[in-house]
Amino acid sequence: MTDIVYLNGDYIEKSSAKISVLDRGFLFGDGIYEVIPVYKSSPFRLAEHIERLNYCANAIGLNSPHDLAQWQSIIDTVIEKNGGGHLSIYLQLTRGVEQQRQHDFPENTPLTVLVMANPLSPAIAKLSAIKTTLLDDIRWQNCHIKSISLLGNILLHQQAKALGYQEAILHREGIITEGSTTNVFLVKNNEIYTPPKSHHILGGITRELIIEFCQQLSIVVHQQQITIDDIYQADEVWLASSSREISPVTQINDKIIATGAIGPTTQKVHKAFQAFKQSLMTQGS
Repeated sequence: MTDIVYLNGDYIEKSSAKISVLDRGFLFGDGIYEVIPVYKSSPFRLAEHIERLNYCANAIGLNSPHDLAQWQSIIDTVIEKNGGGHLSIYLQLTRGVEQQRQHDFPENTPLTVLVMANPLSPAIAKLSAIKTTLLDDIRWQNCHIKSISLLGNILLHQQAKALGYQEAILHREGIITEGSTTNVFLVKNNEIYTPPKSHHILGGITRELIIEFCQQLSIVVHQQQITIDDIYQADEVWLASSSREISPVTQINDKIIATGAIGPTTQKVHKAFQAFKQSLMTQGS
């Protein structure tokens, strides 16, 4: 795969792409990002991703430099220059380069715009159970903003790994928020529960897609507060993200969830997810 990125109006080799040491993204993590799956050279739900990008930009006082049609053109060109097919697009905006390091927002500074592509992981045909731990959610109060400042997430994820777990499920005073890199779902009495959108949760596109699958399968979904007790007493638990898709959780700390097996509702939703993804990857073949 050719590694061509878009950086501030130019399409160049990734290895040649450079930013200033005075870029506020580099100095402060002052920026936002999106990750967009591409199936058969077509960006998935691009309008929804750009809508979230614009929301996050506005939340931190940025004006998106492009409208939807312009983003479409840039992303399509990056896809074409990287050989097309199934890809993952990474799009990042920072507040740009200033004359000196300072906390005040610079005035009339062009944003730094980066768009690059990576190979998209193939369909995950087989579910693989994971073990997780519960950790205090130490992150900032605006997790609904898709910020490039991910140090809190990284520290929590590494803490979980150091304890021998594959992911962390986070909570604030006993109320479940999300995973360090995932959204949380549980099943109780054949109904699904997931924390509602709030400033403590990133409303993922994959999260919304899973809720749609559940509705199509006539599975009741409750978007409501979940406690630590709720998750320990669940019949099934899984984590979801664009990279993990659906990861069944069979153990949290030393507590086995239900029977310790991957539950039927998890399998049903996973099957619907994979069928949908496969249809996108093979349409028109």
